[in-house]
Amino acid sequence: MKKIALPILVVCAVALSSCNQRLIDFTVISSKNVTLRLPNDAKGPRTEGKEMKMCGQPMLKAAVDKAIENAGPGYDALIDGVVSSRWEFYRQGWVVNGTPIKTSKLKASE
Repeated sequence: MKKIALPILVVCAVALSSCNQRLIDFTVISSKNVTLRLPNDAKGPRTEGKEMKMCGQPMLKAAVDKAIENAGPGYDALIDGVVSSRWEFYRQGWVVNGTPIKTSKLKASE
C-alpha cells in the first residue's frame, strides 16, 4: 500500500499546484491590422530580440526590450510584431520580431 500511496500523492500534488508568471506589460496591443499615420522616417528596418536561458524562466519583456534597443536610438515601440517561443536542446526562451517605430512622430488624425 505504501508503494502506491507515494506516487498517487505526488501526482495529486502536481495536478493541484499551479504556476503564474507575468509575461509582458503593454501599452497597445492588437491582433488586427491598424493603420497608423507615420512619416517614412518614423519606421525602422525590421528588428529581432531574443531572451534565451539555460536555467530559470526567460522573460518576454526582456526580448521585446532587446528588439527595440537593436533598432537604434529614438525607437520606442514595435508594430507588425511576432512573438515566438523557442525550445532548443539545452535552453528555452522568446524571440520577438517587429518593425520599430518612433511614436513621437505619429501624426494626428484629420
